[in-house]
Amino acid sequence: MSLKLISELNAIDSTLLNRCIEGFLPERIYDIHAHLFHTRHFAPGTIPGFLEANRGYGMRDFNEALARWMPAREVEGLFFGYPRAGNDRAGENAWLREQVEPLVKTTNSRALVLAAPDDDPAEVRRLLKSGVFIGIKPYRLYSDMADTGEATLESFAPEWMWELCDEHDGVMMLHIMRAGGITDSRNIEFIRRLCRRYPRCRLVLAHVARSFNYRHAREGLHALADIDNVVVDTSAVTQAGAFRAALEILGPRRVLWGSDYMVSELRGSCISQGDGFTWIYSEDESAQKLTTFGSYTLVGIESLMCLREACDDTGMTQGDLQDIFCNNALRLIERHLNIKQRVTHVSGPELWTKAKTVISCGTGLLSKRAHLFDPVSWPSYFSRCKGADIWDLDGRRFTDFTGGVGAILLGHGDAAVNSAVKRRVDLGSYCTLASPDEVRLAEVLLSLHPWASKVRYARGGGEALALAVRIARAATGKSGIAFCGYHGWGDWYLAANLGEGDALDGHLLPGLEPLGVPRELRGTAVPFRYNDPVSFQAALDKLGGNLAAVVMEPMRSELPRDGFLKNVAAVCRAAGAVFVIDEVTSGWRFGFPGACPQLGIQPDIAVYAKAMSNGIPCGAIVGTDAVMDAANRSFISSSYWTDGIGSAAALACVGKMQAESVQEYVWSLGESLQRSLREVTARHPTLNIKVGGMPCAPSLSFQLGDSSAAAKALCIRLMLGHGFLFSSQLYVMWPHTETLVTSMVAALDESLTEITRWQTEDRLQAEAGPMPASTGFARLV
Repeated sequence: MSLKLISELNAIDSTLLNRCIEGFLPERIYDIHAHLFHTRHFAPGTIPGFLEANRGYGMRDFNEALARWMPAREVEGLFFGYPRAGNDRAGENAWLREQVEPLVKTTNSRALVLAAPDDDPAEVRRLLKSGVFIGIKPYRLYSDMADTGEATLESFAPEWMWELCDEHDGVMMLHIMRAGGITDSRNIEFIRRLCRRYPRCRLVLAHVARSFNYRHAREGLHALADIDNVVVDTSAVTQAGAFRAALEILGPRRVLWGSDYMVSELRGSCISQGDGFTWIYSEDESAQKLTTFGSYTLVGIESLMCLREACDDTGMTQGDLQDIFCNNALRLIERHLNIKQRVTHVSGPELWTKAKTVISCGTGLLSKRAHLFDPVSWPSYFSRCKGADIWDLDGRRFTDFTGGVGAILLGHGDAAVNSAVKRRVDLGSYCTLASPDEVRLAEVLLSLHPWASKVRYARGGGEALALAVRIARAATGKSGIAFCGYHGWGDWYLAANLGEGDALDGHLLPGLEPLGVPRELRGTAVPFRYNDPVSFQAALDKLGGNLAAVVMEPMRSELPRDGFLKNVAAVCRAAGAVFVIDEVTSGWRFGFPGACPQLGIQPDIAVYAKAMSNGIPCGAIVGTDAVMDAANRSFISSSYWTDGIGSAAALACVGKMQAESVQEYVWSLGESLQRSLREVTARHPTLNIKVGGMPCAPSLSFQLGDSSAAAKALCIRLMLGHGFLFSSQLYVMWPHTETLVTSMVAALDESLTEITRWQTEDRLQAEAGPMPASTGFARLV
């Protein structure tokens, strides 16, 4: 079979290309994977049949080719020679330098050194200092193994190459081998070990980590998700499934477009077969028999079509496309660019500053506002999140111990929950008819609450609690609420501060102004303190005979003592009132389905949200027939309480939590975490840190008076520097491990050591900078 380079598009090529590039291809392109070479440097008898002898394929050829199927685009690239066994690498590198060096001062184009294990590292280092070459291209044909198809990475990409790339902030372009590709455990172990050892080496895994079989990408790319100095290129891959896997697992910031010029100019495709793959070309007679209808197009066009399909399927935006086709590459090689055409973007703190001018209070959730963390360094916005990791707008990865303010238990972007949500979205999420998942979810919730008979839905915790209070008032005909803990933003709750500015102290924010809450609600909501029978009785006395409900969290900072919860329930029911337990935070974490079964109590209403749907809006009110049915005549209705996404997410989430015993795991790991927190804070006694909360939701608070806010901000800032998203309230998630906990606690120990030094030097305030007046939640103290 003799392959042929295509130098002119036919009508079918043009039709396919036009259909593909319209509205898809950005104006600026950076090709991260292209070959320039002269065939005189090939060993005798090794010149491929589609290349001419003694001919150079340089920048002019590249530009002409890309102009055919990327018309009217500005194209720059990262170039390297054509690796062949026995070739003259020194000659190839010298010829390539002649091609690229004239471009260095006026463009972002650069080159990689073609290198083999037995090459002189000193010579490679010299080339890397030239300003033309910014990394290394090893290849399996330079391995000394007999079967280079099974070449181990260390056999052709030895450690000295990694050291040089690390030394120069360089790029390594790696085409991995072995039958399993990126699913091969030996390949994975080598990549993870060397990338961690040499973090300044930017590793590009060519061909989506050689996922010519898309199943390899689906299975193997997960092993790279937490390795920050690894990206993949798209070169010559003609499988949309491989691109989808890369975009979904690694995210669009770690996928870089490459042509694999001049493979891109051949007419053919690569197909998955079982656990392998096969390249087929139009010139192959057997391949021609496979194609009954239509015809092959260029590999470059076929790859571009597949990439578009994957981008369309995964909802990539124009900004994502600009990243994939250009910006990601420029970020990768930014240190080596003379032209400072830096990829500009708004940082998290900058966007937060803007947000406060266009969104009331910056964002809708108080617990996400930057001033409650660190006004200076808090990233504020995420670009993606997965498992225990969050990436900010600058692409920095943080291991998250804040758990989405308690909403995330299974880990960010859990696969089971995502699949359920995607299915519902693809089939339609809302219409005049209701989703059958509502009924299925109700049956699951009632099976977990044998005392209950009815369910209502909402979209969030505060909303669900407002529903519960309305139901209780409708069922009793009374309006008074005795409460303990934090229960959202509703008028019924904030009414406690009408006329008494300190009523919510210890429950929400001390001194919170109930602006906009009707003064007519004064006296309808009275707080009491946890484990304090005298306080509870005082609340009842204030309400007189007007008690509609007791609303409380089952526990947060401490467990009930002396039968406190059971006594509250008994008194509540004796008064003919409704006993409401707020499981919005405690649910699914402090017990399964909530804390009530663990504490031996049975409410009339239990309220859930947050972790029940793992970050997808959904809330549930679960109650007895007597209470729930009594409120049926009250008008309680809202369109989006019936959308199909929340119930689909909750079904998947609850099912997985039950199947995997998630609550037991996070509680056990939390016990280890809380014990470690107490040990490490005890080593810094002058900081006076109080460790509280439940094991799987521990809290830390600096008891330093006016310096407390500064110490907290500095702690968060230092922990960000260690790669951890951290705050005074922590949440254990299912993806957390003992190893992550150990690493986080070690980073905390280092951070507290630094804070202690500043404290000794009386520099806490100076180091922290100006602190806001509001300090955040202080609940159930």
